Parts: sequence; structure tokens; C-alpha cells
Amino acid sequence: MRRGRLQEREAMSGARRPRAAGRLRAWFGWSVCVLLIALAQPAWAVRCVANGGGTVLTESIGNVASYPTDAPDGYVIWVSPPRTTTGYCYKDLGGSMKTFGEWIYFYANPEQQNPAAWGLEIGIRYLGQDYFGRSSQPGDGVQTSTYVQPCRLSDADVRAGRCEKFPLSITYQVVVRKRGSWMQPPSDVYAVFQFDGKGGLNYINPSFRYKLSGLQKLKPTPCMVDVKVTPEPGVVKFGQIQATATGFSPAVPRKTFSVALTKQCSVPVRVDGYFETAQTVRNGLLVPAADSNFGIGIEDRNGTAIPFNQQFVLAQMPGSVNYQSVTLDAALKSFGAPKIGPFTGTATIRLFIY
Repeated sequence: MRRGRLQEREAMSGARRPRAAGRLRAWFGWSVCVLLIALAQPAWAVRCVANGGGTVLTESIGNVASYPTDAPDGYVIWVSPPRTTTGYCYKDLGGSMKTFGEWIYFYANPEQQNPAAWGLEIGIRYLGQDYFGRSSQPGDGVQTSTYVQPCRLSDADVRAGRCEKFPLSITYQVVVRKRGSWMQPPSDVYAVFQFDGKGGLNYINPSFRYKLSGLQKLKPTPCMVDVKVTPEPGVVKFGQIQATATGFSPAVPRKTFSVALTKQCSVPVRVDGYFETAQTVRNGLLVPAADSNFGIGIEDRNGTAIPFNQQFVLAQMPGSVNYQSVTLDAALKSFGAPKIGPFTGTATIRLFIY
């Protein structure tokens, strides 16, 4: 009898195992299904497109840019000219995602590259402020001044792209600086940022993405070029200037200053300058104050204006030349009757070696 009961228990136990395994398999399959559904939930609700319908712009760094081998981390290697992207943004997802408005953000490094492994750090300069170390994760973007309103159309109209288009016009610069030891980048192209809404990147309908090419041209050199601005300590003083009802007398007051370059190597180099300022620039002139009604310009000896916050060719230095002085003019130009009183304009000159 005991043997029979034992066999009965074994039979009952054996009958239960397949049912338990079946439940486990069913639960596991249900869990995977839920996970896949969760991953499929969209985090995006807007799309930004450049004029003409473009969603990718790739621009080149240009000529070979170098920097001193012993430059410290944070040394600025290259700064792009100001770029302005114009186009429009709109809601491109229905349901609850169309019911709220949202700001447009810069999302950095949307392709998850690792420029630090190449000894570089790439950031965005927007409204005079530099942003490094940002990511493409929601909440880590840089907010712009572009805002997209909710869309009141049906989901079918939203999917058809019929929501209102909101103008996009954003000016920015790309800044590359040293971080760690240089290594040849595996790719010559880096995705700097993507414009998107508060939920992060739009992977389904491409949103505007800016890429920079020519990274493999950025490499250190043992050549160092020192700069010295005279009159020392690099301050150009205009003194007292006669103001009139329409401007100045003389009409364009000028002061001359010099930029002296000392090259500590015997190889030929091209030296580019970059007058960097955080103050307002209007019509190519640095404006000391919002109500000053005049600006400060910089010109070469031929009277050609040198832009602020943009690179320009400062000097060509052959291998046999180790010292060169470049003479420039600071000029005051009025927008009307200038404000009476002292003024100060500040710009820092950076050098880029090619």
C-alpha cells in the first residue's frame, strides 16, 4: 500500500511540473511583451526641418588646425563662424503628445560618440555661453527660444504633417577644445547636436541634425606662437572724443595698436586670429552699452573690417621668420548721436595655428 501511495504522489508531482513550467513560460512571455511595449513608447512629439526640407547639415572644419603639444585641457582649438539654421518645427505625433506645447532644445552628441577618447571636447556656443558635457538625454538639452504650440488637428492630420509650422531661426557656434591626450579619431565626422522637443530625440521622423567633418585634421604640433598686444597691457585708449548731433568729430576716430607674434619653431605656419567678445555685436561693431549709440570696429591697414567672433588670417610666417608684428586700427563708428560719458569694450584675441 505504501508503494502505491508513493507512486501516486510521484504521479501527482509529475503532473504538476508541466503545469508549473507552462505558467512560467507564459509569465516570461508576457513580461517580454510588456517590456517591448514599454520600449516602443515614443518620447518625442516634435520635428524640426531646415528650409528646403533638409534634416542633416554637415560642414567642414576647413584647413588643418593645430595646437601646442603642451596645451592644457580646456585650450580652445577651433571655433566655427556663427551659423544660423532657419526652418520650422511642428508636432508630428498624435494622441496625448499633440496636446501640449514645448520648447526646442539642442541635444548634444546624438550619435553617442566619444570625442574624449580622441583628446577632444566639442560643445555649443549659444547666446554667448558655452555648453560642454551635455548629452542627448531628456532633460539635458540646451533650451532655445523656439516654442511649438499644441496641435488641435486630428491624429490623421498630425501624421500627415498638417500641424502648424513654427519658425526656427537659431544662431550658434561650435567650439572644439583640448581634453586629454590626442588620438586619431576613428571617424572624420561628429554629430554635434540635434534639435528636438522636451522628450528627447526623435528617432522615427528625422529632426534636424548638425554634423562637423574634418576632425582628423585637428592634431597637436610642437610649434608655439606667443602673442603680445601693444600698447601694453593690451588696452587701446581713445581719450576724449568730440561728440556731435550726428556722430563724432572727426567722423571716425581711430587708434592704432599692434599684435606681435613670436614663433618658437622653424616650420612655416599660418596664424589666424579670433577677436572674442561676450558683448553685443551690431553691424560688425562691438557695442559698449545698449544705449551708447555707437560701436567699436577693428580694421587692418587697408581699412578692411575684421569681424568679431570669427576667424581671420592674421599672418603668414615662413619657416625662417620667428617674429612678426601686425598693425591694426580700432575705430569708433556712430549709429546717430552718441551717448556722452566713458565707455569700455572688451575683446580677447585667440590664435589658431595652421
